[in-house]
Amino acid sequence: VSIKPIHSIVSNLTQGVSTPKLLLSSKQSAHHAHLKPSQLSHLEQADLVIIVHPDFEQGLSKSIRNIPAEKILTVDQSMTSKHDEHDDKNHHSWLSIQHIQQFAQKLGDTLIQIDPKNKATYQGNLHKFSQKLTALKLSLQQQLSNHANQSLITYNNAFEHFIKSQQLKQIGSVSQRHGENLSIFKILKAKKIIQKQQTSCLLFTTEIPQKRINTLTEGLVINTAEIDIIGFDIQPGADHYFKLMQNITQKVEQCLK
Repeated sequence: VSIKPIHSIVSNLTQGVSTPKLLLSSKQSAHHAHLKPSQLSHLEQADLVIIVHPDFEQGLSKSIRNIPAEKILTVDQSMTSKHDEHDDKNHHSWLSIQHIQQFAQKLGDTLIQIDPKNKATYQGNLHKFSQKLTALKLSLQQQLSNHANQSLITYNNAFEHFIKSQQLKQIGSVSQRHGENLSIFKILKAKKIIQKQQTSCLLFTTEIPQKRINTLTEGLVINTAEIDIIGFDIQPGADHYFKLMQNITQKVEQCLK
């Protein structure tokens, strides 16, 4: 499995049968990763390789092309692989619990197809995991329900799935592209929107330099939250996804206060 959040989901479904191998375990970026020979050998030997989307794991695209298509399962199967000006569009879909509920069903079916003798275990694990996801969804909604009317702005589109699923009030995005450098024009435009809309919170991901955020917020009264959407510092395993979603929600809630 390419990244920690997805590896966590797979771990929940394979409990009692097998332990999935996490491909990018350190702070390797899925966008730019260069695989070591040991990682390449894991890919070649796998019964199933689970990735988010070929456009998301660009660093792995060459290695993934060498794997038979029937051995690859993508989280964002229905999503277009066509690049447009919204680079990375929609490829952080693990931030939507609803999307993960749908993916878990698809994953369960795939595991049963590969390994039918463990069908009952996979079905039991899927049922338990679905219940845990429903509980998580309710808990996060409750936590953020008091902040539904407070407006936030994001640095880029990385939080799109989280914001939509939690029905938060987003007034815009400073940039549409993931790693774009900001022009003076875009900075001034964003500052104007923040002031006009009395925006209380700016969300940005860990790879955005703090210096850029300081330039953007200089002279403004606004909270900022730097969020690790992969959960690099959280232990990999079945609990990772739940801890990650709770951490993100907590940071968003503090930012909106």
